[in-house]
Amino acid sequence: MTHALARYGLVTAALLCTTALAPAQVKEPPRTEKVKLDIRYRIRADRDERVRQYLDLQKFLANLGFEDTRKNEPDYDLEILDSNAERFTGTIPSAKVLDVLNNPRVLNILFAPDGFMLPAEADKPVAIKLGLRSDYLPAIQQKLHRQVIAQLAGMGFSEALGYDTQGYTLVRGTIQAKSVPLLVRDLRTEPSGWFLPLVRQDQLPSPLRDRNPVRWAEVLPIADVTAPLTPAPVVPAQLRYSADLRALLGNAAAKNAPLRVEVIFENRITDFDAVRTLFLGRFPGSSVDGIIGNIVHVRLPRASYVEGISQEPGVLGVRLPRQGAETIVNAATGKSTTPAEAIKAARLDELYKRGYTGAGVKVVLIGSDFTGADKLIGTELPKRTKIIDFTTELTPELLPFPADPLRAGAGTTAAKALAAVAPDADLILVRIDPGCFFHLNAIIRLTRGEIQYTDALLVRLNELANRTKTFDTDRAQAVAAYKAAYSDLTDNEVAVTARKKAKADLDGFIQKEKELVELTDRFNNYQKDITKGLEGAQVIVNTLVWESGYPLDAISDFAGIVDRLATDLPPRIVKPLTPHKPPLVWVQSASAAGASVWGGPFLDANRDGLMEFVPPKTKLPADNWSPALNFLGIRAASGSVTPELAAGTKLRFTVQWREPADPNFPEADIPVRPLTIRVLRQIDPNGEKRSSDEMAEDARSVSVPNVIYRTPTFLVFEQMLEFTVPAAGRFALALDSAAAAEPLLPALQREVEIYPRIVIETLGTSASDPKVVFRSYTAPTAGVGTPGDALGAITIGTDAPGALVGGGTGLTLRGKPDVLGPNTLTLGAQTASGPGVATAFAGGASVLLLQARVAGPNVLAATGIEPGKKLELPERWLKIVPSIAKRRE
Repeated sequence: MTHALARYGLVTAALLCTTALAPAQVKEPPRTEKVKLDIRYRIRADRDERVRQYLDLQKFLANLGFEDTRKNEPDYDLEILDSNAERFTGTIPSAKVLDVLNNPRVLNILFAPDGFMLPAEADKPVAIKLGLRSDYLPAIQQKLHRQVIAQLAGMGFSEALGYDTQGYTLVRGTIQAKSVPLLVRDLRTEPSGWFLPLVRQDQLPSPLRDRNPVRWAEVLPIADVTAPLTPAPVVPAQLRYSADLRALLGNAAAKNAPLRVEVIFENRITDFDAVRTLFLGRFPGSSVDGIIGNIVHVRLPRASYVEGISQEPGVLGVRLPRQGAETIVNAATGKSTTPAEAIKAARLDELYKRGYTGAGVKVVLIGSDFTGADKLIGTELPKRTKIIDFTTELTPELLPFPADPLRAGAGTTAAKALAAVAPDADLILVRIDPGCFFHLNAIIRLTRGEIQYTDALLVRLNELANRTKTFDTDRAQAVAAYKAAYSDLTDNEVAVTARKKAKADLDGFIQKEKELVELTDRFNNYQKDITKGLEGAQVIVNTLVWESGYPLDAISDFAGIVDRLATDLPPRIVKPLTPHKPPLVWVQSASAAGASVWGGPFLDANRDGLMEFVPPKTKLPADNWSPALNFLGIRAASGSVTPELAAGTKLRFTVQWREPADPNFPEADIPVRPLTIRVLRQIDPNGEKRSSDEMAEDARSVSVPNVIYRTPTFLVFEQMLEFTVPAAGRFALALDSAAAAEPLLPALQREVEIYPRIVIETLGTSASDPKVVFRSYTAPTAGVGTPGDALGAITIGTDAPGALVGGGTGLTLRGKPDVLGPNTLTLGAQTASGPGVATAFAGGASVLLLQARVAGPNVLAATGIEPGKKLELPERWLKIVPSIAKRRE
């Protein structure tokens, strides 16, 4: 990546004039005590005047400590009279080298560390730094900077990455060794042929053609020049794969292993049977376990099917299932309170005094792991607690997934927090696979009695029917073989062997029949659990949050479902055919990602293609010189952030943004702003041997952005990059957008405003482990994730520092979270923190309010709690709440 990754046309001067120059944050290593200096000067005068000016220049240089290494050459004394002579070569103290330019006769200089020798290989790169003329307006100065880099490219120059241009007056990079001596010449005449420059001076663009732009050139003593990153190209057949899926399929051994994927279709799926038939017919052994909107969750018997699936008509992409993030940290991250203290602070104890403890209210708590919850029933959990494992329906054998050690006990902690508030509620703990977003919709439909079988359970039913049919056929054949074998009771060897084999085969079906009966029992019991257990639930509490993979800003299909069901329709004059169902009460956790998320407008004030994370004139943080570089750090559970990333840390960067559809080409799926994620490493942060702004590119997203959602009016894109830290060090993230090609017709030129949201996932860690975060620039208004962005959801957050707020990036008027709960609770011997704890607490409060017959869907707002404020029941509302005894009267 060059400093200007995408070369746009001329930039508006007024825009650039508003761009503030960053204060110097770059640390430079000291130069050697003396440097070798090559001076190009010019004296245009008659003989006597030349002699006077020449002597004056010599005196000026001598006062600076310049020592001419050519003064003992035979013809040296004749240069004072030679009007064509224009070079001095020698050494000078490094502290005075730039003072040479103060003499008006000096045109430009080239210097290198004393004792430095150019490489013998003419094409070997040499690190250099150039100082440009700086007396231009900002727009013209940037233009000159671009022109100089383009001119140097003909001399084998390669621009450095992400360095501080100091207001576009500095150029840094590498150049071929054979071109280094040419830097003291007039750049406008280089590169040149035998007699003339390759491009005539009058044909050069302005301001480059007006005068030599380079004032000084420095050769840097860097032996190991960092080679530019050359990522492997993406095979065209894999352009529709997500980056994580592409990396997985790069392992040849994984191609024949079973795999779960999500297939993104162009349109919303409305016919489940048609999709299931498609996959079963085209990809035998595959299983469609769930659908949400335009995304189909498929279990494949072998990963090699992915290539064929990606080429199916209507398929936009294939990816690995996106995992929901935990919002509970099983550790203290601030001042802790006991449940009793939190209940009193929220004035929920006033409801206890009136007899409201949650009795008769069924509440569903969704989590990823409820290990140990069964042992707490009747003590820390209500007696009427039931556990349902939705991962059971995801395997043909109807056996639940093993527990994930990285998520151990997260759901159990939430259950304890909810039960502490509503001790007598009918608590249903629902474990889901965090990669199965579609289960949220299935849970809603089951609680409202809309379905008896989930999509996955219908597939299991079909598999069970086929398995039973196959068993009956095979057993009938075995019985027939048994009868045929025992029709011959002779003692000959062939008959005896046939009878033994027939008996063994028939005996084997006894065990198979037993297994089939057990499978059938598991199916029936599970189907009964999910229908009877969930039906009639009045509150659904969810502590999982999806930060990417699904459209944010409340435009996803599931957010639409929540909004629709959370709206209580007005009564009809005509009696409805079905009983009226109360509005959905969905209590949802806000994101716990904090500084791991950045969101905001794509700013590019200088039009160089690099996104700036902060507006112009914003003061930059310490040790940062560019608003386009967002340095990363590791945040501990205590909240402290260290700037170095540990070796071996596995990261996933995902950026999501939305663009309006092109009315001229409604079927196009190419973004106007195709974003590229780049990870840069700071080579020498302390500036001991190299400048601290020297960066090396360690990773770059190479595929085209994937469309994850489209409508006739807009498209949602995502770009992903997975990166493993090769060695401990400091890293920064940059986001760039290449310049769009100029259309043939000016009327087709498009400019769009986008609001990207970048998420950093630290892979292979639990919620309590340290996380990689943005250190330079953060954006607390980047949104609370999904499904908390749905208007109909009661989104619960905390007042912890850096907590994310807002309904989405750029949606400043959509206030989320709705209510703030306690950030940290001490639950017996355990202390837990995060918005998930607050959500469970608020879920318990919602149960009490429903028992008190508060109108839904937002039962908390119905009491008069102000949006975005702490959960505290207003005194004026409590005064009108009757006790249960009075209600019964």
